[in-house]
Amino acid sequence: MVKLIFFCRRRPDITHERYVGLLLGSHVPLALKHHPAMRKYVVNIVESCPDGWESFDSIGELSFDNLADYRERLYDSEAGRRIIEADVRQFMGGAHAYITTERVQRSQSRTSRLAARSPGTKMICPVVRRAEMSHAQFVAHWQTRHVPLALAHHPGMSGYVTNIVDDRLSTTGEALDGVAELYFPSVEARRGGMFDSIEGERVIRDDMARFIGRTAAYRVAEYVQRA
Repeated sequence: MVKLIFFCRRRPDITHERYVGLLLGSHVPLALKHHPAMRKYVVNIVESCPDGWESFDSIGELSFDNLADYRERLYDSEAGRRIIEADVRQFMGGAHAYITTERVQRSQSRTSRLAARSPGTKMICPVVRRAEMSHAQFVAHWQTRHVPLALAHHPGMSGYVTNIVDDRLSTTGEALDGVAELYFPSVEARRGGMFDSIEGERVIRDDMARFIGRTAAYRVAEYVQRA
């Protein structure tokens, strides 16, 4: 399974609210109809962008059995392609896209119906490695050393996914090494349960400094469209 992550921004002539309305109300039904090879589809509406990072309006997650299904079999027909492309032009100003390998470190239980907003709060965190590290070294440290620490010292975290960036799909966008997804059952759980103790926070932050050059958190509202 391959997972594509799209960091999307709206056309400059429409508002964020208009963008969200067109994305959820018009585009999602068309995508579900005309992308038959798409196995999973999650739309994340950005509610808060971190300082010093590019602003986005949504972050899409599209999963396929393989990359060829996206490159060669994305549309059900040529007519479907034209419908999707015309619809996208109504609201999309641009997007940075990445090919990733998803690793679910802690499974998030699903209690909401499809297309409804998922309960709780979700953070999507793009990650760039330290300059002196190779991508392979970054991945090894993240997966074998940091993930166990995160699972041990983030008691309020109800779900945790690490997406290893294999390549950039777009010609634009920062050279990311990973994208993390952190789930919390509530805002209170995120604020009060991010760390188990002062010592646990020190352990996490010290380890992050060993392999991360830059990271930040986009707070999003998640809508699972195809599970």
